[in-house]
Amino acid sequence: MPWDNWRLLALISLAGFLGLIMGQMMTFMFIAALGYAIWLQSKWYQLWRWLQHPKKVACPSAEGVVDDVCRHIEKMRQQNSNRKKKVTSYLKRFQSATAALPDAIVIIGKHGQVDWANFSAMQLLGIRWPRDSGVRVINLIRDPHLLKLMESPGGEGKVITLISPLSPSRQLEIKLVSYMGNGRLLIARDITQTVKLQQMRRDFVANVSHELRTPLTVLKGYLESFEPGTPAEQWQQAMPVMQQQTQRMHLMIKDLLVLSSLETGEKPLMHTPTNVAQLLKVIVDDASHLEHYRQQLISLELQSEKWLMADADELRSAISNLVFNAVKYTPDNCPITVSWHSDNFGAKICVIDQGEGIEAKHLDRLTERFYRVDKGRASSAGGTGLGLAIVKHVLQRHEAELTIDSAPGEGAKFCCHFPLKKLVDKIDV
Repeated sequence: MPWDNWRLLALISLAGFLGLIMGQMMTFMFIAALGYAIWLQSKWYQLWRWLQHPKKVACPSAEGVVDDVCRHIEKMRQQNSNRKKKVTSYLKRFQSATAALPDAIVIIGKHGQVDWANFSAMQLLGIRWPRDSGVRVINLIRDPHLLKLMESPGGEGKVITLISPLSPSRQLEIKLVSYMGNGRLLIARDITQTVKLQQMRRDFVANVSHELRTPLTVLKGYLESFEPGTPAEQWQQAMPVMQQQTQRMHLMIKDLLVLSSLETGEKPLMHTPTNVAQLLKVIVDDASHLEHYRQQLISLELQSEKWLMADADELRSAISNLVFNAVKYTPDNCPITVSWHSDNFGAKICVIDQGEGIEAKHLDRLTERFYRVDKGRASSAGGTGLGLAIVKHVLQRHEAELTIDSAPGEGAKFCCHFPLKKLVDKIDV
């Protein structure tokens, strides 16, 4: 600003001096002031045009107030540009973070319309953004519970459960929270697995209670019927039954402890090169000495000389369960095949029997704790209902997988598939 004053003063003084020489001092001073005003006005006009079209028109260059205004405007514009870049960066990071969330996030406007939704909203709720932008949520998801939640004044913070509109087998937990004034945030979470685990826990408690109640009832009944003077003959008749029921509880608790240690990982894996062929020979020999062995024809097919990197004790436990189950549930004199095979994709141990077979509806649940296809037959065979659950967890610890193929009247085939990296060449001892 001082520069403008000095410039105007110098111009007027020079014009006055020239006017004094020419005898027209006032005229020269007026013309100088008018010219300066016109020049200054042109600079302000150029500044206005620059503000209107900053990319097309150059910034006016003039020492003084115009130049100061240009510098301040340019500084503010640069600050706004930097601020805009930061906001854009934060917005992109927010959208990337919410898009990566497994929960569905839907931003709802004050009229209940969709303002924004992440990718999970499409997978869980079928809400696709920006296609559904501006559409009311209750028009996209027609559920009376959601409608009640959306229209209730104090709906924020409440949680409801509903079936996913895309999959009847998927259960969702819906929560509505306040968001930026009149807006709301709808959060949907897939709780299908949680509900299933809760149901499995309830079933597990009920099954354990049921399995323990039977032997305890037998023991309690005998103990209540006996008195100090009870004849020895009655004791002799009761003792085998009591021992059988006690052994049943012992085996059940033992299997539960084994299963617990496998699930929690308390027992470290001892990976050592294991001679699978020798292991299977020992298991087949043990099977022929079982109480339930009824002259079944157990054959061993060794189609590979490869060894397996595994915990030998756990592997023996898993394969023994499969072979011993085949012996228990295969009719007299029927064939049972135990095989060991490897190729360029991995290896597998299979146990094939010619028993009654299993219906397809049971196959997916066979590895659940205490799940039995025929509860009466399983109890008479002395099983605890935990054998296949132990097999599944042992194989998972070895990065392996159990597959089951069966049909009524066609027997059953249980295969343990091991990845290629678990195979090692035969070791000469």
